[in-house]
Amino acid sequence: MKIRLLLLFLLSVLLPFQKKAFAQFCGNTGGFTVTPSEGCAPLSVEIKNEVTGAENISYVYDFDRSQTTAPLPGQATQDVTFTYNDPGTYTILQFGSAGGTGFSQCKDIVVNETKAPKGELVNCGNGLSRVTLIDDEIAAGYDFIIVDWGDGTSAKVSLKNGDPLSVEHLYANGNNNGRNVTISGGYTDGRCQTSITKTPLTPVNAAQALKDIRIRSLENFPNGDIKVIYDGKEGTPTEILIDKGDGQFVRTGKISQVGGAQSATFTDLTPGQIYRVALSSKDICGNAITSPVVSSITIKEEPSSRDEIIAVSWEDGQNSDLVLQYQLKRDGVVIYSSGYDQTSYLDTDVKCGNTYKYEVVTIIANDVRSYSAPVEIKPKTASPETISRASVTVKDDNTIVTQVELAGEGLTSSYNLIVERAPLGSTDFQQVSPAGNQTLVFEDPGVNTGQSSYCYRFQYENACNLKAPDFSPPVCSILLASNTQDVFWNADSPFTAGISSYDLIQMDENGNLQDELPKQLNTSHRLDLGTQTAFSFQVKAFSMDGNLSSFSNTINFKRDAIILIPDAFTPNGDAFNERFEVKAHFVSDFQMSVYNRWGEVVFHSEDINNGWDGNINDGKAPGGYYLYKIKMKDSYGQTVSRNGSFLLIR
Repeated sequence: MKIRLLLLFLLSVLLPFQKKAFAQFCGNTGGFTVTPSEGCAPLSVEIKNEVTGAENISYVYDFDRSQTTAPLPGQATQDVTFTYNDPGTYTILQFGSAGGTGFSQCKDIVVNETKAPKGELVNCGNGLSRVTLIDDEIAAGYDFIIVDWGDGTSAKVSLKNGDPLSVEHLYANGNNNGRNVTISGGYTDGRCQTSITKTPLTPVNAAQALKDIRIRSLENFPNGDIKVIYDGKEGTPTEILIDKGDGQFVRTGKISQVGGAQSATFTDLTPGQIYRVALSSKDICGNAITSPVVSSITIKEEPSSRDEIIAVSWEDGQNSDLVLQYQLKRDGVVIYSSGYDQTSYLDTDVKCGNTYKYEVVTIIANDVRSYSAPVEIKPKTASPETISRASVTVKDDNTIVTQVELAGEGLTSSYNLIVERAPLGSTDFQQVSPAGNQTLVFEDPGVNTGQSSYCYRFQYENACNLKAPDFSPPVCSILLASNTQDVFWNADSPFTAGISSYDLIQMDENGNLQDELPKQLNTSHRLDLGTQTAFSFQVKAFSMDGNLSSFSNTINFKRDAIILIPDAFTPNGDAFNERFEVKAHFVSDFQMSVYNRWGEVVFHSEDINNGWDGNINDGKAPGGYYLYKIKMKDSYGQTVSRNGSFLLIR
């Protein structure tokens, strides 16, 4: 019900402001009193409405005067009493309706601070004591702070007037043990005296009181300067000490006794040198206290940097606190984090032609940082070397595959491998690779490997647009061919510098390697068809230095029957062509019959090695044409038949 009424009211209130969408919500059409309008925390106030005929009155006890929108339903209440526990100036908003018209009114009340300020008490053995106040919201709320030394004396400190945060007292009898030292706040007009609380202070060790004096960061600059940021303590003289590399800390004369964050810059230092920094402070008792030591850190490029690989390392000195982590930044972004025992990195994510800025951050325990001076490094841009290792392989009738191996300097993550081709025996090389070719294995489909051989040469261009000084030596393909009993290849050397040897690769019908036959410089091979079990052949060759290789096309032999039948023979006693003999390979179950012109069988044999000698019943058969019929089985068990005629010559 309250929410519903609130929404109705808000609508009525906001209607007059439709043309002023950013007007403050506080109005001056309401009316109420607040008692009291100012007081000491905790402060309880009571509201009394003064609007005649008011209905549905609600209040917001901590409203923002600059707010241009209506308060949320959960912020409003119809209670007319409220207690403020914390000091400050608050705005009370009243809103409601009377006679069908909405109204609103705002009033401010002031709640004064009553809590005790905070401070730190240090006692010395000679009766000297010091109280250091904490400059926070509580202290800022008072006109002054009173330190009661517990011996009938006190000190008044006004932070608003810029008084120091530290105040000292020497006890008359030199004994400050057991003193009831307290601090409290106060107002010049005496208000809230009965409400203000006092805080008794417990003495702390003098050295412990200086524990917060410490270095927070060291920052190196390219010119050698070092900037030190540290936490000081009000009233405590603190000097920066520096170790310039010999292990001895020396005074710098940079002294401050101001509390909070402080900074100092050292100039005329040597760039790239490691320095260590510490703080020396004296407590009120005269004791010297040295802070933890923080070392600077340097970064440099290592000689092991290669093309598009930047090697960096970093070095620092001994820190008092534990080094938790090193962070390597490139162009302001952390690219690597390591433990205290890892002080180098290879950056492979760089491109030729760019300049990169590197810096290292040492992360030390207790939230301490040491920053190196940035260094700018460009990846190396050495010229690539001439390609010396390459191979050419015939893949099929229309494709040759080339492959190169890269070595030396000048190699980058992106590149252009230029591949050129020329017919064997020609010097007219033409580029066949596309622009920006980035594959070391290139397929050239524009060839006829069954008819010709081709030569290829290669040149490397890196990302810095630097090319190798020359093309590689050419590598040519080998053209392998065969007849019934021989495989042979072209005698042209595939390399300009000469060939080391040829090897004939034997494979079974499934492509599995069976043997490699050294052929020296021979360019042919006689097949043993009677015992041959390998039916695929390929020739490979190597250059004299072994860096270049060429692989020919592959010839596949099937187990089809090979049958050689003569068309004539001369049984005349000259020991040449004396018998009608059939030569066959990869066959079995051989049967052969010879017929005369009348269809009579004049010879029959089931042994392929037993041919007809031209005789019939121990007599010489007359010359002329005879017929033959041959049946056999091939290696697959299929019957193979041959019919024909031949001439017997007398």
